[in-house]
Amino acid sequence: MAADGSGATSPAGLVADRLDAWPGISRVRADCGVGLALAAQGIQIIHLHSGDEAELRLTRPVVDRLGEALAGSGRVTVHPDGDWITVRLDTDSDVALVVSLASVAIKAGAGDAAVPRPRTPCGAAPAGRPAGSPP
Repeated sequence: MAADGSGATSPAGLVADRLDAWPGISRVRADCGVGLALAAQGIQIIHLHSGDEAELRLTRPVVDRLGEALAGSGRVTVHPDGDWITVRLDTDSDVALVVSLASVAIKAGAGDAAVPRPRTPCGAAPAGRPAGSPP
């Protein structure tokens, strides 16, 4: 997510930098094996697979509740039957959207941790490998 030679940080790098300042957020390797993840209390909430895209684990109940509005923004891809959404990062507003949704992901992840159920993998997870399994 570093500089592209121009000295500018990618939008995904800006997301990571802004969330680094939040208490309880840590940078870890993404469970799916592709890129960086941001975790809250050990639960991966954001995957940054490239410099211009972020995936957030909002959990299925939150995606069911907010999915239509998020998809209507034109910036978010809602994955059917999944816990994750994808946000295209082209503008400062997109970065702000991901940072705002991070708090939703933290709350959803904390509540979801108490309910044992299979988790759906992010979009970069190889087919057939459940989320959280070693690469």
